[in-house]
Amino acid sequence: MALTVKDFAKVLKISDSALLERMQNAGLQHKSSSDEITPADKSALLKSLKNRKSQTSSVSSDSGIKVVSKGNKVESDTPKSYSDNIEAKRAAASEQLKEQQKKREDQIKEATRLKKEEREQRLASKKEVVIQPKVNIKDQLSRASKEYNKKQSRGAARSDAEHQFEAPSEVKAKTVEIPETIQVGELAKLIAVKGGKVVKELMSLGVAATINDAIDQETAILVIEEMGHTAIPLKSDNVEEELANLIAYSDEPQTRAPVVTVMGHVDHGKTTLLDSIRNTKVVDGEAGGITQHIGAYQVQTSKGLITFIDTPGHAAFSSMRARGANTTDVVILVVAANDGIMPQTEEAINHAKAAGVSIVVAINKIDLPDTDVEKVKGDLAGKDLIPEDWGGTIQMVPVSAITGEGMDQLLESVYLESELLELKSHVNGPAQGVVVEAELDKFRGPVATFLIQNGTLKIGDIVASGNSVGKIKSIINSDGDKLKTAGPSSAIEVLGLNSVPSAGDQFQVVDSDKQAREIAEFRINKEKDRKQLKQRDGSLNIFETMGQDSKKVLNVIVKTDVMGTSEAIVAALNDLGTDLAKVKIVSSGVGGISESDANLALAVNSIILGFNVRADNAAKKIIEEESIDLQYHSIIYELLDDIKAKLSGLLDPIIREEIVGTAEVLEVFSSPKFGQIAGSMVIEGSILRSKPVRVLRDDIVIFEGELDSLRRFKDDIAEVKSGTECGIGIKNYKDIKAGDKIEVFDRKEEAQTL
Repeated sequence: MALTVKDFAKVLKISDSALLERMQNAGLQHKSSSDEITPADKSALLKSLKNRKSQTSSVSSDSGIKVVSKGNKVESDTPKSYSDNIEAKRAAASEQLKEQQKKREDQIKEATRLKKEEREQRLASKKEVVIQPKVNIKDQLSRASKEYNKKQSRGAARSDAEHQFEAPSEVKAKTVEIPETIQVGELAKLIAVKGGKVVKELMSLGVAATINDAIDQETAILVIEEMGHTAIPLKSDNVEEELANLIAYSDEPQTRAPVVTVMGHVDHGKTTLLDSIRNTKVVDGEAGGITQHIGAYQVQTSKGLITFIDTPGHAAFSSMRARGANTTDVVILVVAANDGIMPQTEEAINHAKAAGVSIVVAINKIDLPDTDVEKVKGDLAGKDLIPEDWGGTIQMVPVSAITGEGMDQLLESVYLESELLELKSHVNGPAQGVVVEAELDKFRGPVATFLIQNGTLKIGDIVASGNSVGKIKSIINSDGDKLKTAGPSSAIEVLGLNSVPSAGDQFQVVDSDKQAREIAEFRINKEKDRKQLKQRDGSLNIFETMGQDSKKVLNVIVKTDVMGTSEAIVAALNDLGTDLAKVKIVSSGVGGISESDANLALAVNSIILGFNVRADNAAKKIIEEESIDLQYHSIIYELLDDIKAKLSGLLDPIIREEIVGTAEVLEVFSSPKFGQIAGSMVIEGSILRSKPVRVLRDDIVIFEGELDSLRRFKDDIAEVKSGTECGIGIKNYKDIKAGDKIEVFDRKEEAQTL
């Protein structure tokens, strides 16, 4: 790299202008700092400087100082060089430093002299003996204390005036975000207050919670607003939303088979109607002749494929009917022509309207003699279901499930409704849909009935459904045939889940087992938090729990064959409770009664209800040894009647008093053996020796006790009837007077009923 004038000046530690001046004096042509310097230029510059040094005898500075060289004395008026100027400044600085050092030495000497004089004066004062008056130390201390207090008060007043702190008169409002559950301590941190203040506010609202307890979102928002802040409820983690948006279909939707739900009142012939369409006898195998779980079937009819969902009609299965309505396209409302509209018929109509699905009415049992189809139509018209032949939009088809009359017309009506709906679904892509029913099979493990709404389910797919995950091992259709794939509107049974999902849960195929586990873990934790809050709800509210110590509780463990039935039974049992007694569901689930169920029943003193399930050998042994109450049922209304009877048995009997007889005291006698004896006349009923008595004076009870003696003449008797005189002795009572009344009564117990 070429050497410039600027670089060379830095090496020589002189300015660029000084170097350029010297180079021009040496006859070089450099004019700027960026000009390059060659070795020849360096040699010429060095030669010029040597010649100049030998010729110069003295150089005069700008300040008039002459610097004489060792050679000839030659005066020069030329300005001094840059290096000579530095030397001059150094000399001046050295002189100034010497002056400062000298001045400092003089100051030290003066200070030393003064200290010496002060020490000499102190020694001289000690030699002089001066008699001083006595000093009162107590007065001095008191005076010093007062002066110190005055100074402190003046200083505090001055400090208060300068740094006065005023407590805030209003709460500084904050806006905080509240999750679904939050600890009391965390809530206090969000609004920057002590935890005890939040606990106190909760107590004022009737909620007993410590600083480490979790409270629900609604309670937290109420507390925040009561304390003058603004709360924003946070939605749950968006895992569910991300899962819903996880599947994207690229293909065009294709026409699919309609999903038809059969609904109606119990024993109106829903399953028989479906049997007639499928040419099966499902109803023959159902306990009590009533359906008690959802059945899903796919039937090939003359019009094409139809997926049928058969729902129970019993009052306890309301949630099942609601699920059936929410997963369907068309509802077949079955109404018996000889029975008309019943409670579950109205409920089915409400579910269908809430779900916004089409309704086709099947007026069943027209083969019976006492039927009135027009009356049924009139009743339905009163529920806003106007028949087509009356100018409405609802198709009503008279049918007979036994003879098959009207079945073709019913199917044609269903297909007409489905064509109007233009039902379409995506076929290519991961499957998603809803769990219609689920159970725990003794040999096959968890078995779930899926209704596919979009996509295609294949063997080997990884599925997440509620808290359950698994890899699909087997797909079975309603006829019992094994399939490799299943498309939209298919009602199938699947095997491979790690646990039994809840009926009504959504299922979805996911990419990996890891993703499925994360989804299940999130849902399990959410469910756990919800259960903990629910368990604490019974004890949190102080005002609601006051006076409930005497409330009778019947602990129950419920095990059923399918999840939907378990859900319905638990809901029905909870509805049986009253202000005096209630049912507490300790545990519920699907599958047989296990050893752990028996141990749990023993620990909490619970009864076990088995609905279409049985206990295994280990459980039977514990149940027999510990005499645990175990009941098997297959019909839901019989189960509910038994539990209602058990609840009634827990209630305390009602004690009623009945007045047996009344006697009026005519005269009082004294007896050496019995004390005071009341000579009385029985004016009403009978006086019995064995019954308790009351003494009334002016129709006011003044004593209650028992008889000591009851005599007529000299004979002890057990009973004296109306209109007869007798002598009555009352045990431990001596204040009986003429005119008093003696009332004999009896207490009877009556069993309470719900």
